[in-house]
Amino acid sequence: MSANSKQTFALVGLESVGKSAIFRQLTGNQAGVETNIKGSTVVLTAGFIKEAPTIQIVDTPGIRYEDDSYTTKMTLEQTEDLDQLILVVKGSRLKEELQLLEDQLNLRGKNITVIATHKDKYHPTEKEKQFIRGLLNVPVNWCNSRLLDSVDLKDILESFSLSSEWKLNRHILEFLPSEKESKRDNWFEALMVHRCFGPLISIVLMICMFAFPVFLAYLFSSYFEPITENIIIAPLENIFMNYSDWTQELFIGQYGVLTLGWFSFLWAFPVVILMGISTSITEETGIQEHITHALDPYLRKIGLTGRDLIPVLTGFGCNVVAVMQSRSCSSCTRGACISMISFGSACSYQIGASLSLFGAAGYPLLFVPYILVLFFVGALHTRLWQKNDAPSAMVSSLPYLQRMTWRGTVFRVKTIVKQFLLQAMPIFILICLIASALNYFDVIDILSVGIAPLLGIFSLPAEVAPGVVFSIFRKDGMMILNEGQGSLLQSIEVWQLFIVVYLASTISSCLVTLYSITKELGYKYALSTFSKQFITSIVSTFILSMILYAIYN
Repeated sequence: MSANSKQTFALVGLESVGKSAIFRQLTGNQAGVETNIKGSTVVLTAGFIKEAPTIQIVDTPGIRYEDDSYTTKMTLEQTEDLDQLILVVKGSRLKEELQLLEDQLNLRGKNITVIATHKDKYHPTEKEKQFIRGLLNVPVNWCNSRLLDSVDLKDILESFSLSSEWKLNRHILEFLPSEKESKRDNWFEALMVHRCFGPLISIVLMICMFAFPVFLAYLFSSYFEPITENIIIAPLENIFMNYSDWTQELFIGQYGVLTLGWFSFLWAFPVVILMGISTSITEETGIQEHITHALDPYLRKIGLTGRDLIPVLTGFGCNVVAVMQSRSCSSCTRGACISMISFGSACSYQIGASLSLFGAAGYPLLFVPYILVLFFVGALHTRLWQKNDAPSAMVSSLPYLQRMTWRGTVFRVKTIVKQFLLQAMPIFILICLIASALNYFDVIDILSVGIAPLLGIFSLPAEVAPGVVFSIFRKDGMMILNEGQGSLLQSIEVWQLFIVVYLASTISSCLVTLYSITKELGYKYALSTFSKQFITSIVSTFILSMILYAIYN
């Protein structure tokens, strides 16, 4: 290729073969035109190679064989528009994965380069390499996608200029060496795929993924809340006391940007950081894929697959990101996945707010049954409203369990933090301003009076109505119940505290999540999701309130 010509190559392959790791190292860890979401590619990501700025690389979502997911369709459409493809396959499954890609993609006539990853797990002999290159008649490189050295990078860059036209068919690919035995951490991987031990270990790992980050975040936020109250908030409140009532309402009022906004940030941001680290490590090491594989048979009983579990878990960090990540779900299960995210995945704001309320009332351990009930009712809600059966298991292979790399983990966490600061927080600040304006004109009070009779059905006092109303705008809106350093929460019974937090959490998705669902699937689907969740929330809250009332009285 000439020095000044610009060319575009697309990284294409099945899931978990190392495409994104190669992309990051070729482009110097650029986030690209679009950012990856929690490490799983659900958008097309473009960036220029740092050593060859005239070459653009496009990272595509992983293909699943005979899959109808949005991401697979996106990749197939991208390959139709580009004539130069980089096929990324596992070295030990080169034959099998090339055959699958040949079945899915129209490769004939396109310029192809092959990269075989996981060289650290399986590395063929030089004689085998020569045979494979001679048979395919295209450049083939073997590498460790997580740790490309200077030689690997040089070979890959040279192969781009040597990419050759694909003239093969599936019959010729039969002559390639079949799947090879590769080095695995046999003892733990054997346990993870065991019929009995695998699901049990997966459940324990899932609990650890969330229990430790949430506990540490609670300790951090509860320790720094009174400190920041004295050092930051109190002085700012004194300054704004000299301004007009309208300005005071916007900044230091009940829904003010500096009061509610700061405390929401203080309780949500540590959860985002710590859960981001936790989920990034599980994906970087390959544990996440093994968890979803082990739990797949049980998730199918509620209309989901193991693959759908990843967006659901992502929802515990951010529901908006999870809705976007559901693009990787089959069209048969995407609706069920979004339903579960909307109802059962407590986002970081929701986790921070509920921790704050339970802690202020003196019952921080209520968070444990709260999150379990939320997930259980969410699963029941999904099974009742979503009638489509989960598709059959797709042809794929589990990733190797590997040590985490700081480069990959930091890249994922940086992406999560960037999205939180540049997307979630600005929206929340805007909602604070809108809510402050509504409160200034007594609109919130009018709405609260309107739902007071509904609260009476659950034996809840009318004073909790504003928290339920504002939770519809944003899940941490329930934190306004923490007024007077928790005096309102301490005045109600423990079972009422549990019910009001559960009701505020489930009565509706927050507006931002509903907006995301609307963008992805249309306003009719978003309206349907809202109405079904409202019905489930009211019915389940009534049942829970009756049970808890009987127990405590």
